[in-house]
Amino acid sequence: METPNVRLIEKLFYKKIMLYHDLLYCFKHERESLTNLDLDKLWSISAEKEEICAKINTTKQEIVAALDLKENQKTFELNRTMDLIPVEYKAEFQKLYLRLIKLKSEIEVFRKENISFVNDSLEFLDEIIAIITGTDGSGIMYNDKCHFSKSGAPVLLSREV
Repeated sequence: METPNVRLIEKLFYKKIMLYHDLLYCFKHERESLTNLDLDKLWSISAEKEEICAKINTTKQEIVAALDLKENQKTFELNRTMDLIPVEYKAEFQKLYLRLIKLKSEIEVFRKENISFVNDSLEFLDEIIAIITGTDGSGIMYNDKCHFSKSGAPVLLSREV
């Protein structure tokens, strides 16, 4: 691989890292908006996340183009990209690669926590509605050990997929 291509790929890696930082920032703000019930902010964050993800996909395609892969190798795998980097540049790219992996895992943690928060909130609201409406099957909310026990009330609310 030629040096100009390596430098272009390095630049694209930095761009991807910045985009993942932006995405992580969005997930952190999404958490705040969820706890504050700021729906207007949630909509704007959702649009921002979609825009960032589109930019990440574009960057991924730019990396594939810069790697100049054969037609049967067009699928992008970050770890396989590392195999294509010349030995003299591997140390630099290894650091970038590890930063990307770390960012992705942090984002995944926030994503799962936010989904769990939404699901727990909806289950709680379902319970409250079931109690207010007197729906059958609404049993005990807390057991003798002060732990929440699912009552079996029908699900009235669900998150949008």
